[in-house]
Amino acid sequence: MGGWLTRYGPYALIGLGWTLFSVVIPTASGPADVVPAQLAAPSPAAVAGAPTTPLLIGSPRQPAPPVAEPITPPALPTAAPPAAPAAPASAPTADPTVAPTKTELPPSSRIVIPRIRLDTSVVSVGVLPNGEMETASYAVGRLDLGVDAGDAGNVVLAGHNDVLGEVFRRLPELVPGDEFELFRGSTAFRYRVEGKTIVREQGATETQRRENARWMEPTDEPVATLISCYPYRVDTHRIIVRARLVA
Repeated sequence: MGGWLTRYGPYALIGLGWTLFSVVIPTASGPADVVPAQLAAPSPAAVAGAPTTPLLIGSPRQPAPPVAEPITPPALPTAAPPAAPAAPASAPTADPTVAPTKTELPPSSRIVIPRIRLDTSVVSVGVLPNGEMETASYAVGRLDLGVDAGDAGNVVLAGHNDVLGEVFRRLPELVPGDEFELFRGSTAFRYRVEGKTIVREQGATETQRRENARWMEPTDEPVATLISCYPYRVDTHRIIVRARLVA
């Protein structure tokens, strides 16, 4: 027995030590080394990308989102402009076989709704940092991500109902068949109301708000979508009026 220990004892100790090393050392790192499958996989939002359609306008009775201060980039040296080419001796003669270029209309600038006695200006608006459509003051705002009056697509218009001009205070009075005009300079485009709906925004889930915002998505047909807060001086909901271009 003593001879066996003398001959094989060191090998037995080495084997025992290696076994302890392989068992104890990996478990000492703890569970942080194990990443669950649901955490390792990318989220659906990261895969699909952020939504392109903004949310409906926010309520003026809720705190305004913070707006980052603009950063002014340093001025860069500019090269001298190239010399203008010499004017031709005589103007070229117009080719009668070529059709004249269509004059481009200015942006939407005015809206007239006889039913609610509204005649006010239209200005271009964008999207706030919190993802909501911006609302103009003392005017109707047209979402610059959409189209202009008369064009194929969705002209998205929004206005306050109880502050800063109350331009859309009487929007709920519109009924199917009512007509209004959107102007681009002196050119008028006539729209006819097809229907309206009211959706909840205050207290709504993100999914519900995204569903509400589908009214602002692009369309193939020339339509206009008018949006305001509802009801008056409460603003928990949004009223949405949909109209179609008729002339």
